[in-house]
Amino acid sequence: MFNNHGTTTSEKQPKALAPTSDHIDTPNLIRSKSKANIQLYDELGINQETRQILQDNHAYIWKKDAKGNLLIKSLSSDPSSPRNWRNWKRYSLVGLASLLNNLVCLCVSGYSTGVEQMQEELGFGSELGTLGLSLYILGFAFGPMFLAPLSEYWGRRPVYLVSWTIFTIFQIPLALAKNLATVLVCRFIQGLAGSTPLANTGGVVHDLFGIDEGGMAVAIYALSSSDGPPLGNALSGYLAQEKGWRWLFWTYLIIFGAFIFIIFFFLPETRDTIILSRKTRVLRQSTGLEMYGEHELVKKDPKHLYTVTIFRPFKFLFTEPITYLCAGINGFVFGMIFLSNEAFPLVFGSGNGGHGWTHSGTVNLTFLAYVLGSVMGFALTPIQNRKYLQASTIKGFSDPESRWWSALWCTPFCPIGLMIAAWTSYSYLPWIAPLIGFTLFGFGFYVILAAILNYVVDGYGRYSASALGGVVFVRNIVGAIFPLFARQMFVGMGNQWALFLLAMLSIGMIPIPFYLYKQGKKVRQKSPYCATHFGEEE
Repeated sequence: MFNNHGTTTSEKQPKALAPTSDHIDTPNLIRSKSKANIQLYDELGINQETRQILQDNHAYIWKKDAKGNLLIKSLSSDPSSPRNWRNWKRYSLVGLASLLNNLVCLCVSGYSTGVEQMQEELGFGSELGTLGLSLYILGFAFGPMFLAPLSEYWGRRPVYLVSWTIFTIFQIPLALAKNLATVLVCRFIQGLAGSTPLANTGGVVHDLFGIDEGGMAVAIYALSSSDGPPLGNALSGYLAQEKGWRWLFWTYLIIFGAFIFIIFFFLPETRDTIILSRKTRVLRQSTGLEMYGEHELVKKDPKHLYTVTIFRPFKFLFTEPITYLCAGINGFVFGMIFLSNEAFPLVFGSGNGGHGWTHSGTVNLTFLAYVLGSVMGFALTPIQNRKYLQASTIKGFSDPESRWWSALWCTPFCPIGLMIAAWTSYSYLPWIAPLIGFTLFGFGFYVILAAILNYVVDGYGRYSASALGGVVFVRNIVGAIFPLFARQMFVGMGNQWALFLLAMLSIGMIPIPFYLYKQGKKVRQKSPYCATHFGEEE
């Protein structure tokens, strides 16, 4: 059981665990480090008692700065390091962070299942109803640009707790809303506060897993990003139809409120710099010496928070080729998702030549085609991981470009799936036919999304949350704009030609994985942060 500081009772005096795969110290390296440490300690006049305290706390002094502070790092075998926690715990935390990501994505599309009732009761048109969806996604766009770097500065846990509490509380005024203004304001704040898991889940994955062992964890994170919105439609459709739109948000309040307690008791701090700062506080009390982690000294400068930390996602987005290329790809594939989403109620519901199903809950179940496609893509993860490890073994070092291997042959399923959905969406053809097409599209979508997330997490390491903040910013700007004209496009062009147009546009995605698979290393070398920090020991 985790206590309120995120540790377990068994971890108060933990046993040393084996170091993770990317932090293995060979005997020669251990001896050379030991000699260097002994020499440095002699120069600094560190007595034997202090050396023993450092050893007991799995820490060492690596430098004395200009102000006389002793800079501390943790040993790679430190049992308090999240990467050395037991596998069941690490994967449980990834699962929890991904579930939070699932829930905030569910809240995106769940709104759509009750918006028609909301329009009738509050008296506004469909365009303004869609604006409530767009403003939530707009909050998704801007939130990670600030919340992701704050989690790197203050820690994952406090940012999760504060933002999730705000996200939950703002379900109340929405459930009680008497006018459109309340709906729109609450939706934007919900999106802003609820955006924390979008980028922070990638940061948590990096905290818990080294580059060579994080493939499955990132795959779980990617699955939560791809199946969240369609699950929202499927799970909320019947509730909105049977109980009304207000109960939709009361139900969200109950579920999200329960997760405040789950986060408090079961989501510990995973950010290594924050864990190190707790350790150095103990060391200062035990030794009387000014021992700090680098991160602590940086935090003493209040300007650093505004001039460096919060600015970092924007800097990555506009100066790092990996970030803006992956942001462009991510925005493109999510644009196709948001546009094709409009097809489901028109193809299977009444109007626009659809199948004429009248129960919105039944219509919303068709979104499960995307979920099935995502699960099929997730099933490829062991094969993709094997290819990555083979390529890294052959080259003798981590090979992020091999993360694109599955996407090379899976991306074509996006246009193929949309093409099938387009020309089988006539009402006189079996309803299962277009669902097969949407499932294939969901399959290709998941694989390319997993490749993007793996590539960014590998490339940016401890600052992956900030890099992902830039990536999801572009995706959600696209997601906020596209729903505003999606319905008009399908009604104006017809279901078949609108889906055919999206299929043609999706062909543009096919060359992108090939380019990054072959030329990605050159792209990384042009990215200032990756070129300087990729592969460095943390």
